Amino acid sequence: MHTTLYLKEIFNFERSLFRAERLDFFVALILFAAIAYAFVNGQSWVNKQQQAVHAAQTEESVRLQELKNNLNKIDAGSLKPAKAFENPANAYWVGNRHAATYAVLPPTAFAATAIGQSDLNPPYVKVSADNKESFALNEEIENPGNLLIGNFDLAFVVVFLLPLLIIALSYNLISAEREQGTLAIVMTNPVPLWVLIAGKLSFRVVLVFSLTVSITVIGLLVIGTDLSTMDSLVRLGWWIALLLAYILFWFALAAAVNALAKSSAQNALILTGLWLLILLVLPALISIAVNAVYPVPFRVAMVGSIRSAQTDANREADASVARFEQEHPEMTAMPVAKGDDYAATRKRVLVQQAAAERIAQIMAGYDRQLSQQQRIVDSLSFLSPAIVMQEALNAVAGTDNNRYQYLSRQVDAFHHVWQGFFLPKVLENTPLTLADYQRFPRFAYVEQAISETNMRLLGGLLGLAVPIGLLCLFSVRRIRNYPVTA
Repeated sequence: MHTTLYLKEIFNFERSLFRAERLDFFVALILFAAIAYAFVNGQSWVNKQQQAVHAAQTEESVRLQELKNNLNKIDAGSLKPAKAFENPANAYWVGNRHAATYAVLPPTAFAATAIGQSDLNPPYVKVSADNKESFALNEEIENPGNLLIGNFDLAFVVVFLLPLLIIALSYNLISAEREQGTLAIVMTNPVPLWVLIAGKLSFRVVLVFSLTVSITVIGLLVIGTDLSTMDSLVRLGWWIALLLAYILFWFALAAAVNALAKSSAQNALILTGLWLLILLVLPALISIAVNAVYPVPFRVAMVGSIRSAQTDANREADASVARFEQEHPEMTAMPVAKGDDYAATRKRVLVQQAAAERIAQIMAGYDRQLSQQQRIVDSLSFLSPAIVMQEALNAVAGTDNNRYQYLSRQVDAFHHVWQGFFLPKVLENTPLTLADYQRFPRFAYVEQAISETNMRLLGGLLGLAVPIGLLCLFSVRRIRNYPVTA
């Protein structure tokens, strides 16, 4: 009972002290400026990607309508295409080029809070009946210089800047009073030192946490985020829980450093060094270790291997065509429309199919190395709470690598469906009709099960909870022998 009263009194005293020195105002001002600018950048990035998606979908719609119009003209006899490439009834060129469709990854309600992997992965993929490398290697990523500098979004504010604010508020938590000689006077009261520290920390935690959450929710509403849906509420709940855990970690770290009984200047130096270690040094070392253990082949080398596979397939094409003609003489005898080179088209398809398996193996090896890298990163990320927090915030925003891999698997499945629609028509020399145009496959992204995301976020939360517990245990043990006089 007495402990609760002491905690309440210390909490209220700290609040009065902050108000008298206007520290709460400056903390609010700093957080408001940083979060507001982060939302401007984050929403600007989301808008840029959505504009690109809208432009792509508009281009596709115009392209398809033009194909339909030309097909109507051909049926009416007013248009006669001179080349197979120009024929909207030619299944090969329509499926491989003219009617190629876009598979779009929709942004989540929290996409503006963390740019994450969205600067490395495009928001859409143009799928055709050609082999996978024809669209999988055509990503348009952000300027490499911008990628190196990073993005100023809400995740950056939380992961990088918020700890600096916490260090500024807590580096001299009890060392300042010890240096001023007031700590010995305070300890003459029946108040345990751990209660004094807990009271001081609790006010600072509440101040930073409540201001960050309040300003963030306001920012989400200003940019038009619908917080009434279940998906948004779940994401907001996880974001708040992760934020609280991350704030508690840094305050627990500050308490542990204060418990070392160093001077305020030494505390500030130690905490700044730990900030550099946790946010810059450890992530860099983990990246070096991962690349050393599982080096990913250079993209140029992979493209070269794919080109070689295509060349080899082309060399074997003549033999494949000959075998096809022997096995399917009825196809060779089929009438060919004027201007269409059926034999050449069939050869292209056979070359494409012959190269597909080899190319798939090459790209699978590349993807396998990336997956192994990601597994190592996931295993080592717990060495740095900053990595854990960044990965978790990306997952909340839906801009994490896991979601893009989920999209990639859906695109692969859709690619097979698209090829299954067009290639049989090509090999059977069946012209497309307007009815076929209405039956073209359409991609619809299916969101991950919320349970999968919850499990990954729960792992991130536990990755923050463990060091918090260890730091608290260390602080309690050190505080027992803390000298109250300098």
